[in-house]
Order: sequence, then C-alpha cells, then structure tokens
Amino acid sequence: MSKKLINCDLGECLITDPDSSAMPLIDMANIACGGHAGDDESMIKTIKLANENNVKIGAHPSYADQANFGRVSHQLSSDELFDLVHSQVYHFQKLCHDNNAVLEYVKPHGALYHDMMKKPLVFDTIVKVIQTIDKNLSLVIQAGVKNFGKNVNVVFLHEVFADRGYKGVEILPRGEKGAVLDDADNIIEQYRHFLNVNSFKIDTICFHSDNLASVKALIRLKNE
Repeated sequence: MSKKLINCDLGECLITDPDSSAMPLIDMANIACGGHAGDDESMIKTIKLANENNVKIGAHPSYADQANFGRVSHQLSSDELFDLVHSQVYHFQKLCHDNNAVLEYVKPHGALYHDMMKKPLVFDTIVKVIQTIDKNLSLVIQAGVKNFGKNVNVVFLHEVFADRGYKGVEILPRGEKGAVLDDADNIIEQYRHFLNVNSFKIDTICFHSDNLASVKALIRLKNE
C-alpha cells in the first residue's frame, strides 16, 4: 500500500464553512480562484490557513460561472480560455507570494476539469497557462485515463475521488444515481480501495468539502 496524498477543494465560501475543520486533515488544498467561488478575501484567508497547517497549495480555476458553481461547460476559443485561466492562476499566485506562500500545482474545477480530460483544446490551453506562469507547477488530472497528455512537459498528479461514483475508471456524471457518495462509511471504503489499487497510477485522493459526508469521513480517518 503506497501513500496517497489527500486533496480537498476549499475556499469556496460555503454557508457552513468546512475549511478550518478540513484543512488539518489534508495534504493538498485546491483553493477557489474566483471563477466558481471565492474572492481576494477568501483566497488570502485560505492561503494563510493552508500555510499554518503545512498543506500544499493549489490553484483551483474554473469557468467564470458562480451561478452554476462552475459545473456547466462553456464554449470558449483558445484565446478566451487562456485569458480566463491565466488571469485566475496568475492573480492567485501573486496572492500566495504576497502572503509568504508557494503555489505548487493547478487543479481545474468542475466542468473545466472534465473538459480538460476530454477536449484537447482545453487541455492544451491549460498546459500553456502553466508553462507561461511557472513551468514547475504540477497539473492534477483524472487517474486511469490511458495515453493522456503524452509527450507534454508538465508533471501530472493523478487523482481519484473518494466521494464520487465510478464506472470502471470513469466518474459518473453528477445527476446520475450513485454519482455522489453521501455516506461516510462508503467514502471511507472507497478511499481504502484506492489505497490498494495498483493497476494504474494514483498520486492523490480527493474529498469534496461541500459534501458533509466527506468531511465526516476525513475526521474519522484522522481519529483512527
């Protein structure tokens, strides 16, 4: 059993804020950059919280669509998409620098993440953003997808989700039955399953902070 880093989407300005509870339990914080959620105040607050807990900091850019929490795909040109993602990641990196923190990776959010895995234009544009801002930034991608991003000079972090339903290596679309696991026991069971997967590379396992059962699962795992 090899160690997998735990990552969590934070800084999303949720009504019941899970950030202070979740941050001490994780290794990587994907911090909302203002596309689907967040503003300068929330970003700075979450950056500082991550620093205090020695948690790796990642930018979590999204389509500019807070009304739909970044979960609806948008049809943008490569230039429009570059400007959108670049502005979020560049500004977030500056906030990190201003608060004595280091940005280590990028993980797109929601529909942008899924589009990245399915549309070469989106993937290529996000890679271009990383190479323009900081070639040392890693990119979080969905684990188990064969021949993805070959011959690209970017370090990948291969990710699975403890609290999402799967069909093979594919994540079930939100809205389908079983797409979101809402029971802490099931989430812990799936987390442990992924710890023992050897058929494809897994670097990190995601727990969503907007899923109360995921936060409960993290707390239980920490207390074991």
